[in-house]
Amino acid sequence: MTPAAATPHATVTVNWQIVQPTTGAFTAPATISAQATLAAEATVTPSGTPITSLPVVASGAVTPYSAITPGATPQLPNMKIVVTPTATGTVAIKGDAFALKVNNTTWYNCAPQTAGGGPTLAFVVGTGTPTSTSTSTSTSTSTSTPSSTPTTPTPTPTKTTPTPKKTRTSYVTVVETPKKRSSKTPKAGANTGAGGEAGPDGRMFMLVGSALILAAGVGGLAIRRRGISRG
Repeated sequence: MTPAAATPHATVTVNWQIVQPTTGAFTAPATISAQATLAAEATVTPSGTPITSLPVVASGAVTPYSAITPGATPQLPNMKIVVTPTATGTVAIKGDAFALKVNNTTWYNCAPQTAGGGPTLAFVVGTGTPTSTSTSTSTSTSTSTPSSTPTTPTPTPTKTTPTPKKTRTSYVTVVETPKKRSSKTPKAGANTGAGGEAGPDGRMFMLVGSALILAAGVGGLAIRRRGISRG
């Protein structure tokens, strides 16, 4: 049955399943082509408070996947019964005789093996309003909000404008001062080949003077030696 819970003024579909009997199964008296339609039809009368007692047609059809040869057992279609209850209460449906047709031609008229032994179904038509228990559970679950949950404030960024400061710029000019160069003559100028602080001309005069003094000394010794020899 669809839906599982019936409500007033809502369509309810009941499925009537037809199965082959254990003995005396239905067989095809002639070939049934793959394009043929095998249908089942019946008339049922629902009973109950929320529905009118008017006949309702139950029907169903199938198309074979392949041709059915004579004497073979065909697949039987299921029938659907559609009812619409008008109020709350209980609806009862009872199946009875039905017909099997091939391409709208009746092949078999079927009936339950025992009189009144057809399938039955009873269902309740409710208001569609959930019970107080389910409503209470749903409300307490969905609307309950814990009060002890801490709330973390969201920081708001603050725009800070920097304050300009005065700056003082000093320029310094660097001038390179030439250094005084001096040369120092070693003490032992004669030993190192240097002439002291006299310069080249001075050294020349000193050298000539020294030579004259040496020559005078040698000359004096020679004159003195001659005088001694004469005496």
